[in-house]
Amino acid sequence: MSQFIYLVATVLLSLANAPCQACWKPATNLKVPSVTTDPFGCNPERAQLQVKGFISQLKRRRHSSACAEHWWIGNLAELKAKAKEQQTTIADVGCNKAYFSATALNYLAPRYGNHLQLFYKLHEARGVYDKPCGGCNECLQEPPSRTVGGQATVDVFCFEPSEIHVFSLTQARDALYGPPDSTSTPAGKGTKVNFHITQAAVSNSSGIVRFPVNCTGNVCSLANKDQQMQEVKITTVDDQMRSRGLAYLDLLKIDTEGFDPAVLAGAYESLSSQRIGLLSFEYHRLWNRSGSTLKQCVDYLDDLGYSCYYDGPVLAKVSGNCWKDAYEIRRWSNIVCVRRGTAMEKELYTGSYLASEKGKNVRPKAKKLRPTIRGKGRNPVN
Repeated sequence: MSQFIYLVATVLLSLANAPCQACWKPATNLKVPSVTTDPFGCNPERAQLQVKGFISQLKRRRHSSACAEHWWIGNLAELKAKAKEQQTTIADVGCNKAYFSATALNYLAPRYGNHLQLFYKLHEARGVYDKPCGGCNECLQEPPSRTVGGQATVDVFCFEPSEIHVFSLTQARDALYGPPDSTSTPAGKGTKVNFHITQAAVSNSSGIVRFPVNCTGNVCSLANKDQQMQEVKITTVDDQMRSRGLAYLDLLKIDTEGFDPAVLAGAYESLSSQRIGLLSFEYHRLWNRSGSTLKQCVDYLDDLGYSCYYDGPVLAKVSGNCWKDAYEIRRWSNIVCVRRGTAMEKELYTGSYLASEKGKNVRPKAKKLRPTIRGKGRNPVN
């Protein structure tokens, strides 16, 4: 688009069947980085081999991407340890019960024990959730079998518009890590976890929107207009990076039940200036809420210097000449993207079909996670 158009989330709801109004680049004076040719691209033969492997994996394990274990976070932890970097920053947009952040903390702050179990037990004790274990039974997931020593400090910025979730998250945070402004590291833990919680929705504009009051499931969103609503703040990733003085995000996670493209649009400045190392977002048929396709957003990120993969036991690259229309499946899945020219780019490539012979898995076989119903009375999006 030739003009930068800000759309509040309530307007986005009326554009479900319109052309993409989310994954665009604004007309600004920002200089998009010069990105060298992708060294891990596809030729036609490799692209075709990869898509066959990806489809075969989905047939064998239908939820292999939906319930991805995000094994690559362990690679990030190892690279940081080798570089003697002692601090990691994560933004968790659509924090829900914080199970994604807990997965990351299992690699980055391992001396606490299994963070997934720790959060689960506190959520269950509160008694407000029908399914406190998570949409993929995350509470049953074991901690990594191999970890590095852990970071000195991990800053998690959790954005969640649901009042019920925020209350539970705050109770759990205070019990596990203490307030984020505390200066001391819990005895014997080795890592200071600063877990910041903000009750806000995140999109491509800032202002006020209405959000369900009593939504306790996994699919709460701005689109649930049939429920009792309350006003909540809405913000953007770029606004938060500026207001909090964040120079860099090691990892941006997005799970906003169909509005992920709008969140990506609201992170344009941070992405174009290469201030985000990795990003993970959900993709499924609810993307019609923001009028976007996977191809549009992958191209948007490709132009900004990021290579994207379907997440899962083996990654499938969808950027550049690796793209095939068969990837536009609109099934509940996860996408992981990495800034090109970084050590993590090679790590993701090494765990992909492109680095394997005839599409065989190049990593140890992952445990099979069985998804539960993602919301009360609702089947997983597929």
